Amino acid sequence: MLDRLRRGRRPRFGALVVALIAVVSLATGFRACNCNRAWTEVSAAATPEANPLKGMMPFAPADASHSPGLQDNAPPYTMEWLTLPVSDVVTGPGTYSWDKLDAHLNAIASRGHQAVLRFYVDYPGRSSGIPSYLLTSHAVATHEYTVNGNAPGQSLAPDYNDPEMMSMLTGFVSALGQQYDGDPRLAFVTHGLVGFWGEGHTFPMNGKVSGDNPSGENWMPSSANQNTLIDTWDGAFQVTPTLARYPSAETVKRGVGYHDDSFGYATMDTADWHFLPQLKQAKADQAWQQHPIGGEVYPGIQECSVRNPGSCMASGSNGGTVDINASIKATHASWLVDNWAFTTTLNGTERERAVQASAETGYDLAVARWRMRNGKVEVQIANNGVAPFYYNWNVEAVAINTSNGTEVGRTTLNGDLRKIEVGKTQTFSGQLPADPAGQNTILVRVVNPLESGQPLRFSSAGQDQTLPGYLTLGRTPTT
Repeated sequence: MLDRLRRGRRPRFGALVVALIAVVSLATGFRACNCNRAWTEVSAAATPEANPLKGMMPFAPADASHSPGLQDNAPPYTMEWLTLPVSDVVTGPGTYSWDKLDAHLNAIASRGHQAVLRFYVDYPGRSSGIPSYLLTSHAVATHEYTVNGNAPGQSLAPDYNDPEMMSMLTGFVSALGQQYDGDPRLAFVTHGLVGFWGEGHTFPMNGKVSGDNPSGENWMPSSANQNTLIDTWDGAFQVTPTLARYPSAETVKRGVGYHDDSFGYATMDTADWHFLPQLKQAKADQAWQQHPIGGEVYPGIQECSVRNPGSCMASGSNGGTVDINASIKATHASWLVDNWAFTTTLNGTERERAVQASAETGYDLAVARWRMRNGKVEVQIANNGVAPFYYNWNVEAVAINTSNGTEVGRTTLNGDLRKIEVGKTQTFSGQLPADPAGQNTILVRVVNPLESGQPLRFSSAGQDQTLPGYLTLGRTPTT
């Protein structure tokens, strides 16, 4: 029956819900509010360890039919990092098969999670991600290479400036957006595609002479082609947020966030090539206020940042001590990939560090106070996190008759979670029907559009105490 309530129906709850409401009212000291005159304050509670669209995450299984091979005491999480070759989707010029992507997204959703997605064409050490029709026809020139752990017969670097290559990439991005923009199985999409691992760079083949690049070759697409890809991403996705690796004049003009794939290692302003200085130089350091920041904790520091944070040094930080929590606050990061923390047995202290870092990312919503006046319910929601909530998910209020447990009514409240600035509040309001039968208990929740997804929990007293996923606000008066 509780599942039926969560789907918005009006069951008869019977003695179970009545008893739950009575116990919650006694245990938390809820009193009937003076609904026509005063606000009722809601006490604060601890930040939830995990919430949708934020936090640390592991890799999704490479095989969609497999379960994640995580430790029993792995930190809680709500998202999975999914990287796929473009060749899994692009079957020919302008033709696509979404079966493999859907299999992964469905598997991730079945675990109650959402995907953070990246596509690549060149992943060192793996088979080429270039669509087979371009390889067999030799329509696009490619480079073999042995840097970054690659070997002959494995991945190939394409000529990104070839018109056939650009046509394939822009067509793919447009088709991907048409098919999946706003799909609740997706949390975020990184632009990917270009460079090694889809990370937006071809180092050391970046136009500079070095031991690995004696002739100074540059395998990156031209600035014009990079801008074309940025514009294509911006046009293809209007609901699902997308993130670019590096800021530029073009990204600043578009609705994109940013991801730091060397998070903690090359994040802070200890060198001008680090993530934060690059954002500042491009005037993108305030992008987080509208667009998400994410990334991957640099693999070389994933272990020491959890096990020995006080002595975790990173040469990329000019000898500075790694401080993941400080990097989260400085960048306003909402999500981070950290596969090591989920696949390694952690002791209690280590697990607590990982959970704390995960909880400190992103938004932190709390109900500050609420009231009802003539059937109008008003709920003030605060964001105490480091970043906004980037989706316009519905906020819903529900009235339950306290005596018999039946649902009196529910309503979607007016308001937009995206507009709650960090450190500020917004008032959400709606009309609930009057109940002539007597006193009501009022609940509120944020509706996750992924039906199997994990509920968003408030940092407020009363969360989950009457029903999972709902915050119990209090009772209306009997008279």
